[in-house]
Amino acid sequence: MNKSVTSPPRVRRLDATLANQIAAGEVVERPASILKELLENSLDAQATRITIQLQGGGMDLLSVEDNGTGILPEDLPLALERHATSKVASWEDLQAIQTMGFRGEALPAIASVARMEILSRTHDAGQGARLQVHGGEVLASEPAARAPGTTVQVADLFYNVPARRKFLRSAAAELTRIQKVLRQIALANFPVAFQLLQNRRSLVQYPAATDAEACSARVASILGEGFLANALYLEQSDQGISLRGWLGLPTYNRARGDEQYFFVNGRPVRDPVLTHALRAAYQDVLFQDRHPLFVLYLDMPAEQVDVNVHPAKAEVRFRDSRAVHDFLFHTLRRIIAEQGGDKPQISVPVQPAMRPLGLALDIPAAGAVRPPSGPSSAYVPSFQQDLSGVAEARTAAYWEQMVAAGTSRPVESYLDHSPQEQSLAPEYPLGQAIAQIHARFIVAQNQEGMILVDQHAAHERILYEKMKKDCQLDDKQQFVIPEYVHVTAAQMACFEERQETLRAAGLDISVAGPGTLAIHGALRSLDARNFAQLVAELLDMEKPWGQGDVEGNPALAEMACRAAIKTSRRLNLDEMNSLLRQLEATPRFGQCNHGRPTVVQFSLADLDRLFLRGR
Repeated sequence: MNKSVTSPPRVRRLDATLANQIAAGEVVERPASILKELLENSLDAQATRITIQLQGGGMDLLSVEDNGTGILPEDLPLALERHATSKVASWEDLQAIQTMGFRGEALPAIASVARMEILSRTHDAGQGARLQVHGGEVLASEPAARAPGTTVQVADLFYNVPARRKFLRSAAAELTRIQKVLRQIALANFPVAFQLLQNRRSLVQYPAATDAEACSARVASILGEGFLANALYLEQSDQGISLRGWLGLPTYNRARGDEQYFFVNGRPVRDPVLTHALRAAYQDVLFQDRHPLFVLYLDMPAEQVDVNVHPAKAEVRFRDSRAVHDFLFHTLRRIIAEQGGDKPQISVPVQPAMRPLGLALDIPAAGAVRPPSGPSSAYVPSFQQDLSGVAEARTAAYWEQMVAAGTSRPVESYLDHSPQEQSLAPEYPLGQAIAQIHARFIVAQNQEGMILVDQHAAHERILYEKMKKDCQLDDKQQFVIPEYVHVTAAQMACFEERQETLRAAGLDISVAGPGTLAIHGALRSLDARNFAQLVAELLDMEKPWGQGDVEGNPALAEMACRAAIKTSRRLNLDEMNSLLRQLEATPRFGQCNHGRPTVVQFSLADLDRLFLRGR
């Protein structure tokens, strides 16, 4: 049975209006995307003042007025043709794009789905010109009066493609998207003044910022004063790549990643290379499912970054993505470690209950050593040995002073009085311990006021950094007799998957037989009574593991957590003070390995407000 053969459809050239409407599907999604394209045109025209007017959230009217270079009257009709642009002229220009726009698609795409009017005048012309276009069809082109610059009005968006208009949201929702675009553009162009009006009512105004103070004020107006108070300003460069901007402290974070602004050569972008580097830099100082805040600017030679990879120019491709990733990761990680991770979380006192509060404070006698309370742990760190050095050195120095002075004042007296005397020393940022609460928190006094320390989280960070250093130095202890651990089939499968990560964490493990692993060695800084139990628990971890490197190694972080002193461990003053001194010397000490705060600072003003003093 023969099947009937139909003729193939003929290839034909699309109508210009239809072609523009197809292109509009890539460029024009909603009023916010139109605003982005028009603002980029104004910036490329060197505008220093831009006014935006809206009606109906930009769906009824969106107007952008600037004081830029303007468009010649004879070029206005040409500007509405696809791929007509003044910004690139050759392949070489496309390889090193230095303007925000370059394709010549935005204006014809917008004009094909709206009623558009362009009014423009160059600075050396006596008068301007007006071009009126409805649905891609030019209705009028005539001289018109205007100050130098350009005004583009877009009205009745998607009036001729009603199916597209149905996908738009409410006027309020579209306005929110417009404001987000404006914030991005304003953060990337400080010298330019912006004003946003809705129904002739001013909603947002960003004055031109030409100095550091004004730039900070614009950042604060967008992200809030709290961001600036909890952010570090940075400027770093290496091999032609520079990074500057504001980096939020790990303790100042949000449940959503909507306050993250990253710009490449002044262009707001989303890029997986940049995203991965940023997340890795915050990896072991940020609490799970929380997001940091930042405003960062990456500048590099235009020929090293390709911006012609996304219809909306929201993504980029780097010629050497590894170099960019490593520069960003190492720069941010170092800054967080040196400046951002060693700051106590600032407390926000709550309104106190109007009744006496009974506080269970544990104030051990100086020099007293108490056994840990609660159930014993399989992992007992060498905490006593680690923390004894500072106390011994302090006591020895005291006796030297007493012998030189010819007095025999007892050491206990010195220890009783030294905390208050030494707590105000500026070289001790975390002050001097004075008490322990519920065998869980250390209370200390420093120059600013009162410090609260989570002893487990603090020791966890100390051990984690020690273990990372030992990994880098390959400082391991080899067991004379291997320790064996019997594992389930699931644990064995997990070992096969994670053995590189475990090896990078300093654990020397091999398969000794069916269902059996042999532990041959471990990091010298890891002191565990039961390595078999430790390995078994590591293989039971359900959260995803990263690559087998030192930075952010989940096995290292987990071992440090399990080896750190427990919340039930009672400490004497010497142990508490030595913990504080070790914590001060530890990178990123403000957060534990899971991103929780280790230290909370209460200023004297905080405490006064807490007790309503001065009212």
